[in-house]
Amino acid sequence: MTSTIDSRASRTGYSSVLNYTILATASRAVTEAIAPAVLVSALATGHSALEGAVILAGVTGLAAVGGPFIGATLDRVRHPGRVVSAAIVVLAAGVALLAWLMPHAPLWALLVIASAGGIAQPALTGGLSSQLPSLVSPQQLHRAYGIDAATYNIGAVAGPPLAAGAVILGPTGPLIFTLALLGVALLMRPFVPFPTRSEPGIRHSLVRDVTTGFKGLFSTPSLAGVTLINTIGFVGQAGFLVGVPLLVMIQQDSLAHSGWVFGALAVGGLLASTWITVRPIKNLDRTVVLTTIVVALALLVLSFTPSFTLTLILAFIIGLADGPLLAATFSVRSREAAPEIRSVVFTTAASIKTSFYALAAAGLGAVAHFGVGYVFGIGALLQVIALMSAWITMSYMKRHQATGATPANP
Repeated sequence: MTSTIDSRASRTGYSSVLNYTILATASRAVTEAIAPAVLVSALATGHSALEGAVILAGVTGLAAVGGPFIGATLDRVRHPGRVVSAAIVVLAAGVALLAWLMPHAPLWALLVIASAGGIAQPALTGGLSSQLPSLVSPQQLHRAYGIDAATYNIGAVAGPPLAAGAVILGPTGPLIFTLALLGVALLMRPFVPFPTRSEPGIRHSLVRDVTTGFKGLFSTPSLAGVTLINTIGFVGQAGFLVGVPLLVMIQQDSLAHSGWVFGALAVGGLLASTWITVRPIKNLDRTVVLTTIVVALALLVLSFTPSFTLTLILAFIIGLADGPLLAATFSVRSREAAPEIRSVVFTTAASIKTSFYALAAAGLGAVAHFGVGYVFGIGALLQVIALMSAWITMSYMKRHQATGATPANP
């Protein structure tokens, strides 16, 4: 009888992860595809590149601001699955309105619609990831986060090119494609058994919960270190985004070959994420450090390589490092963050990364005037700064905790 119960539990766990994977893959493909979908549709309907960029800024801007509040809401409500459903509907409504109004609506109206829809995006990235501990056993969690990291890579591989290619269906075809992905996500949502929580005894204000989430990112030395490495290091990786098209133009005299480099990055990340679902990461904190060092070295070599083949290899290596880095980061957050603030920790961290990444991309674009090597060099330097900042912060927190513990434990 026990064996039968264990078998049923195993099948239920497998089904939950499979359904979550389909939901998460469709959702992450949306978050990856929405940028090219908006830009291509804007250009195809007669808008200028500047107007397309403004609309895109609306989609991403409030996503960064709204992340902490969505995370706090996920932590507060009895039915977090309903928040995910609502986020999908809100984003789908925004995309549908953009597809309908893009050809003839004024820019201000498109910007408002894009901003209103974009605010829901964090629920489909960090928000979903934060719910995994409630769907699988603690023993399965590291493997589940490896799968979760793979959904980001699959979304990055498939989402942008398919969205851009959908313009053959019409000027707003890319947006329609994105809407179809959201439809898949909405259909899968009821099949993912998100938890139902009991009513909390004490309910704090939403603003207090958001503030607690920000503090939670630095609540333990390990979480503080991962937060700094992941944020500053991710900012440094903006150098890859900015530098690749410029470097490939020098190497191949064609921007079209940039797609191969970005594809190599995504494939490397997908392969690494797939591997760690079979061989889960044993030392999470060490993995975060080692993969960041690999990214730093790869960016440094990119700063002076003349070879397109080597550029492809280095992009693939960065992808191989990114997969375990992302999975280990998720696992550390889940391990260190208190359950009652786990969602807001995930979404706040994602929002901070998104905001600083966008600012870094703009700043490194200006640096590119002095040469593409400086762009990659600064990206590599930021990885080093990330590691040093984490080490200094963790050392200080551990000393402070030891000092504070001394009176209580003479």
